[in-house]
Amino acid sequence: MSTKVHILMIIQAGIPCKLTNDSKRLLLENFDAIHNSPSQIYHYALLLCPSSSWLHKCYSAELSLKVRVVKGPSAEQGACSHTVSKDSGVFALSYWNNTVAAGFRDDNIIIFDVITGSQAAVLSGHTDWVRSVIFSSDGKSIVSGSDDMTVKLWDVQTGGVVKTFHGHTDSVWSVSISADHTRIVSGSNDNVVVVWDIQIGECLYAVEQHNNIVHVSFSPIDPQCIIYVSHYTVWEWSTNSHQCYVFRLRNPSSTAKS
Repeated sequence: MSTKVHILMIIQAGIPCKLTNDSKRLLLENFDAIHNSPSQIYHYALLLCPSSSWLHKCYSAELSLKVRVVKGPSAEQGACSHTVSKDSGVFALSYWNNTVAAGFRDDNIIIFDVITGSQAAVLSGHTDWVRSVIFSSDGKSIVSGSDDMTVKLWDVQTGGVVKTFHGHTDSVWSVSISADHTRIVSGSNDNVVVVWDIQIGECLYAVEQHNNIVHVSFSPIDPQCIIYVSHYTVWEWSTNSHQCYVFRLRNPSSTAKS
């Protein structure tokens, strides 16, 4: 008999009350995570239980010491549809049409079906932590950046590597793919933003900054325009004019903790 059936029998054998109802709901909604690692009851499940539940009130002192949702759908029952527990840490996520791609510390990219919560595919090819993943606009491709200093283009249907882009000299922290699927842009801890031509697999343009690049993205308005973040500054780079413009600057020394 399965563990889930045993849990249901134990709960249903008692007198119905708030404790058993809330416990049953918590166990069923987070069964996979708790089954794989019982400590997830405290590290995950209880953190997202509704503020109106008996369990939340019972463990309010412990929960107050942890991060929790204080406003939004998860303040009520039924907010979490699936919980997936993995031994390796997640560093990147991308969503497309009920599919999630997650980049992990164990060098893999795992694709999950949002409807069923099941693992659909594993993309293996990187040799170090996967820092960034993103779907193409049609969902047929995934681009990833890794601590192995490479950018990879993947075919979602086959799970294979289409191309590997070499050139960065440090971890690749962010990647993006153009809407027409002809270019990839990557930002790295080597302080360089690189635009890659997908067809020939080579660098088209590169811009070097004085600090690492933490985020890059193609402009949704102009495919020749790239936006990236480096050292509290947001930059706009036009590949046509080869000019960079600063359009927002935050002075970190002026930001005080509230």
